Amino acid sequence: MADHRTITLRDGRTLAYYEFGDPDGVPAIYSPGTPASGETGLVYDDAARAQGVRLVCVDKPGYGHSDVDPRRSLARYAEDVRELADALGLERFANVGESGGGPHALVLAYALGDRLTLNLVLAGMGPAHEAWVRDGMKPMNRVIFGAAQRAPWLLRPMMAAMGRAVRDDKRYAKFVEQQVKVSPPPDREVFGRYGDLLRPSAIGAFRQGTRGAVQELRMIASPWGFGLSEVRAPVLLWHGTEDVNVPIAVGRRVAQQLPNARLRVFEGAGHAVGMANQAEVMEAIRAAGERP
Repeated sequence: MADHRTITLRDGRTLAYYEFGDPDGVPAIYSPGTPASGETGLVYDDAARAQGVRLVCVDKPGYGHSDVDPRRSLARYAEDVRELADALGLERFANVGESGGGPHALVLAYALGDRLTLNLVLAGMGPAHEAWVRDGMKPMNRVIFGAAQRAPWLLRPMMAAMGRAVRDDKRYAKFVEQQVKVSPPPDREVFGRYGDLLRPSAIGAFRQGTRGAVQELRMIASPWGFGLSEVRAPVLLWHGTEDVNVPIAVGRRVAQQLPNARLRVFEGAGHAVGMANQAEVMEAIRAAGERP
């Protein structure tokens, strides 16, 4: 378990975050996946330290030690991060989002573009209210996002079962085994290498129950409040060709709709493209932060 820190937002909510890597390094704010807490940064800690990156990992609302936001939206998340950056004295910083953190990174690019040295989306989820985003996903993901759109009441028992599984040793081992079975070989390798480091993040996601995860899934599966065509800041998209969580077709379509995007395709890589190439992730952050 990693130590967390908190700030109090203007509306009185607590926002928690973790710091990994080099405390004096080039700053980056990382939005983890769904459902995951800011402790996902444990996986990136060594790579961030080696590359001189200060990685600030957010507990999104309702996860870990961050209060639930009753009016949660992507736009409000951008304001939360603005307040966090101000509290930490970060005038400029890199913006990284992974998987379900991808929409969170895109709203930061939309709302805070003038403060961002880099916008990097790793295997990022697209606007799941669009049918093309769900095409080609593994069955469980299609079920989850279908429920988020048409039967949100089903999400709570589904997330509760996941929460129980990650807290119990035997259930967690079985859960990982099931995930490995439906994952491409590159992701199996990542699970094998980082499974123990990922577990605290999974536990933290359900620290306060299921509300944070349910809110987030419904939010991602609803109109985001901004269009991809409105994101003017440059965005880098990294995506693996073997991703079954968020298929490569999603990355290509998102890249086409963003006005200033560059898609980097990793042949043979799966959903964990960021974790499998974390040294390069940190190199990109450092290089962007060092540019005049």
